[in-house]
Amino acid sequence: MKRVVIELTHEELAGGSNAAIGLKLTDLIIQSLQWWHGQLGTKDPLKLDGWRVKSIEVTEPSPGER
Repeated sequence: MKRVVIELTHEELAGGSNAAIGLKLTDLIIQSLQWWHGQLGTKDPLKLDGWRVKSIEVTEPSPGER
């Protein structure tokens, strides 16, 4: 099993709860993986249909990161 950690930031994103943002990102990632697997078919080197979103954590930036 492989675990991949991706950190995303967005300077202008405001509004909405962290949980709601996390759910939207989860849905977007799942749909994207499925779409790309469908496009690549048997030539999918990463086997994108087997990847799952285990967790997404949305946090507020610390004062030093702003």
